[in-house]
Amino acid sequence: MLRVFIVLLGISSFYCDAELVVSDATVRLLPPGVPNTAAYFSIENLSKKTEVLIAASSNIADKAELHNHVFINDMMRMQQQESIQIEPGETVHFKPGGLHIMLFGLNQKLEENQKVSLRLLTQDGEAIDFEATVARPSHAKHH
Repeated sequence: MLRVFIVLLGISSFYCDAELVVSDATVRLLPPGVPNTAAYFSIENLSKKTEVLIAASSNIADKAELHNHVFINDMMRMQQQESIQIEPGETVHFKPGGLHIMLFGLNQKLEENQKVSLRLLTQDGEAIDFEATVARPSHAKHH
């Protein structure tokens, strides 16, 4: 009986160690015919280890990439990120002018308040699935 308890305690701790929580997820609604858009959200690392995001995907786009806005030669440009590190207890905000997911090759027309599926993949192979609400840029909530 004691062995079962110790095994269950170990399994419980394993699942808690990889807890990433996504909130305030939105996808920017752009005019019809624009083939690309961006997704924004906050992600909190509730685990006791550093988590590393390495990829993204969505049911509404042919391709999704982790991006950031960076200054290059005194100009703001988007740059693909190979990884994004989230320290224990840290919340990282994906927002306009900063980190975001670029969605390339939209495969459907987006409508305001539509729910879309997004997935983040960690370096450890964990998938974080979440929904985002399509919103006009002025109505998107970013904290």
